[in-house]
Amino acid sequence: MYSKVKTASLYFTDRLTVAMRGINDYPITIVEAPMGYGKTTAVKGHLKQFGAKDFWVKIHDELINGFWNGLCYQLESIDKKVARSLFELGFPDDSVSMHEALRLIQKLKLPENSVLVLDDYHLINKETVNRFVHFLAMSEIKNLKIVLIARFVELRSMEELSLKGYLHYITKDTFELNSDDIKKYYRVCGINLKDRDAERLYAFTEGWISALYLCMLNYVAHGEFEMSKDIYKLVGNAVYLNFSAEIKEFLLCVCFFDGFTLEQAEEVSQRRNAELLLSEIIGKNALVKYDENTNTYHFHKIFSKYLKDLFHQRGGEYKKRIHQRTGNFYRKNKDYIEAMEAFYLAQDFDSLLGVVEEDKGSSIYNEQKEIFIKYFEECPDQIRWDHPVAILIYAICLFSFNEMERFQMVCGEFSQILSQSKCLKPEELNSLMGEFELLLSFTEYNHIQRMAAHIKRAGEFLKRPARFLDTKSSWTFGAPSVLYMFYRETGTLEQEVANLKEALPIYQKLTNGHGLCGEHIMEGERYFNLGDFESAEIALNRALYSNSRKGQGDVAICAMLLQARMELAKGEYAAAFQLVHQMRDEISRKRWYAQIHTIDLCEGFLYANLNQYENIPAWIREGNVDASKIYYPTRGFFNLVYGRVLLIHGEYLKLLGVAEAFEMEASVFPNLLSLIYTKIYVAAANQKIHRHGDALEALKQALDHAAADKVYLPFVENCDYIKSLLEELERNGQHREAITAILGLESSYHTAVRQMIKENTTEKKPVLTEREQEIANLAAQGHTNKEIGDQLFITENTVKMALKSIYSKLSINNRVLLKQYFD
Repeated sequence: MYSKVKTASLYFTDRLTVAMRGINDYPITIVEAPMGYGKTTAVKGHLKQFGAKDFWVKIHDELINGFWNGLCYQLESIDKKVARSLFELGFPDDSVSMHEALRLIQKLKLPENSVLVLDDYHLINKETVNRFVHFLAMSEIKNLKIVLIARFVELRSMEELSLKGYLHYITKDTFELNSDDIKKYYRVCGINLKDRDAERLYAFTEGWISALYLCMLNYVAHGEFEMSKDIYKLVGNAVYLNFSAEIKEFLLCVCFFDGFTLEQAEEVSQRRNAELLLSEIIGKNALVKYDENTNTYHFHKIFSKYLKDLFHQRGGEYKKRIHQRTGNFYRKNKDYIEAMEAFYLAQDFDSLLGVVEEDKGSSIYNEQKEIFIKYFEECPDQIRWDHPVAILIYAICLFSFNEMERFQMVCGEFSQILSQSKCLKPEELNSLMGEFELLLSFTEYNHIQRMAAHIKRAGEFLKRPARFLDTKSSWTFGAPSVLYMFYRETGTLEQEVANLKEALPIYQKLTNGHGLCGEHIMEGERYFNLGDFESAEIALNRALYSNSRKGQGDVAICAMLLQARMELAKGEYAAAFQLVHQMRDEISRKRWYAQIHTIDLCEGFLYANLNQYENIPAWIREGNVDASKIYYPTRGFFNLVYGRVLLIHGEYLKLLGVAEAFEMEASVFPNLLSLIYTKIYVAAANQKIHRHGDALEALKQALDHAAADKVYLPFVENCDYIKSLLEELERNGQHREAITAILGLESSYHTAVRQMIKENTTEKKPVLTEREQEIANLAAQGHTNKEIGDQLFITENTVKMALKSIYSKLSINNRVLLKQYFD
């Protein structure tokens, strides 16, 4: 009777069609409605009709890295190199990395009508992601629109985006079908409804199209409308129960995939006829769809939840078997986070720890911290002991999480494993003992001799590189100075250089060259701080030659900063900053994105020494260290830069207020170089506010720390503030030898600096015409091109052309940077 009914037919109301057209006109569109209102179907239909090139990112959970990886994968079809760079950059959760991400995205040759769709955005509705989406929308990337599909959105900036004309907002009301719409929908599918039936369906469903669809399926099967308020009962009666036993079983096997390929379906269900089964499923209902662009199948959320509820009612062995198959599939494809979760659901801890050993912790970030700890704490002791390398990987992750109490407990457990492992072969036992010693060396950071003792013992046991260390990680923790890392005690600097020369080559053999040539850089930095520039250059060239073979980003930056400082000392401004620009390019080219804040620290340090406050990166000027990705051991170097920034900006009281915190952070490991600079800055600030006695005392304390090791350059660099204080201390007979050496270096150094400042701070600002100035001000305030045109009585096209000229003159390319320019 109803065999000719086309239940898979799509129907869109006129008001929804009009609303969808707005996607073409706004930088960002939010499509917000509860589950089952046809949001995704409507957006896909619109994009297909208008020939848009969509980059569809399906969000499955709250993990930001998973979302970001999905976005990068989508962009591969345009430019694999750019997509890979974005992947290596990682999710941009601060201003520096956001601008780098924008720069990369703007390199993409996006087709006209490109649309980035973030589907199920509510699952990852976090402030960091919201901030990035807002940034992209405000940047108005050429040819790109953004669509967020969500059950709810909590963008703090929604009102601002709306007022400025950036946001198009489509809500639940637009999707609801009234009784007339219901009649039209059913007619498209081949059913002519009576008015009373349409009104009854509207009263029951309140215009919810998923419920209307399920009612239709029940009507086709049984000739009547089932008016159940339980949507899942409708799913069961209208869809699931009508399938064969084989299809029912197949659906339960794959229901945990939000999106899956045919290969996944075959492997997890172990059915070679999976493609035929899927064809039958899709042919009978619209709750499973095939995406031709990605070759993946997707469940409707309502159907997915119904199947998962059925799955959980099955026996434990059945569920374990399916989860194991899922874990094996992910493991084979190196999707390690998903594999760990699947094996955890199967309670297969043996396989889970095997995945940890394969991954070496490289997939584990802060957002996985709690679940990663949970895996190990719930894992039975015997299985843990059968995977000692996994325990070492777990321990180093705990160390990076700063979970020191747990770290100590795991170290104790590993020691117990070694003492009771009678079944291990001698070579395996020696290997584990060596890896454990290497792990323990991190507990003594930054005491070279104590670290070296563990490293030497590790070298006695290990005959090959350690298995538990991810040696792609930063050796310097993001600091651009090796001397800063390891100079911890007055009077020991020369010995510390010798200690590092002895210990580091052993460490490098155990870690595939991690930290290669760091000892030569520290030697060069020591000579530079003594004022022995020739010896410094010899050591630097030794480091540059060694590092060129391995190309480690953090070590290369340390060498670059030393080289740039030497160029400034010679008065070579262009050469110094050419080195910085080359290193920035190398970071982008080699995708060393963990170092983008480190290069900012270098640039900030150099510009601060030249009193060029406006050129210092904004996050450093603002003292916003928490907005960066630098690790805690590098905070002292940040303070070393930020202190000079406060000094040259005249914020003397603020500098004195934060100095105590600077000293505390310098004492943690400790980092004596940071303490010396802080004392110098305190002296300079006190002198500026006429606390002469306090200034002399602070400077004397700085010399007390530095004089024994002849660390002169921090004083030389800051003689523009402390020269008269040094001369007074010398007249008083305090640290005469050191001060004589400092003042001897100061004369040529500051002659060079003054000349560089004179030659490089007279550049004229670009001149905007009066009309360009008007347009630029309005654009910076957030007005759209149309609003600017209406206000100034010019065409929208004239505004566009003027903005193009403005961007060219100011060397910028979007409104965000324009606003920053005027700010």
